[in-house]
Amino acid sequence: MYLEHFQFRSQPFSEHAAATALWQDTRMKEGLARLEFLLAMGELGLVTGPSGVGKSALIKRLLSRLTPQQCEVVYCHLTHLPSSGLLKLIATQLGETPKRGKDRLYEQILERAQRSEGTLLLIFDEAHLLTSESLTDVRLLISSALEVGPPLKILLVGQESLRGTVKRAQHADLLNRVSVRYQLRPLSKEQTAQYVDFQISQAGGDGKIFG
Repeated sequence: MYLEHFQFRSQPFSEHAAATALWQDTRMKEGLARLEFLLAMGELGLVTGPSGVGKSALIKRLLSRLTPQQCEVVYCHLTHLPSSGLLKLIATQLGETPKRGKDRLYEQILERAQRSEGTLLLIFDEAHLLTSESLTDVRLLISSALEVGPPLKILLVGQESLRGTVKRAQHADLLNRVSVRYQLRPLSKEQTAQYVDFQISQAGGDGKIFG
């Protein structure tokens, strides 16, 4: 009903907006540049920030720029699963029937990465929920990929507590593998006004609320 009242064509702040309809500011541009570097030359990426600052929008923009020939993406948000369950989920999303045993699961994922047409990118959203054992699995996957040679890259996306977790002594080897890290900060007052105006304009309204 309020759409008609304000003469909007669509929801101005929908979580399901197309990548082309997403607000892009200097934070997003810098984040995209770093993630593109990860895909070109990096191994492991780390994106952190408070809830609601635009981490999902950043990932959506990145994925909209990729073609299947460039990159095969596995997106995993069920990061609360136990370590073995997470590896099985990855194998399943890659179209494989998960094998028994962690060693065989590692091999299965790496072999599947070798068969990928382009780079295989594993994205773990809500990565601050990953268990310590799962973070060790991430390190082992990256380390094994470097030895075997498949183009496998991993991106961890989560809240700010994730940065503290990977800095713990037990994850020193994982931290050493991080080639790209980016902390997405909240919008400034000026950026917030621009964002609201942009979203309302995209929905068909008068995008000059703060003008």
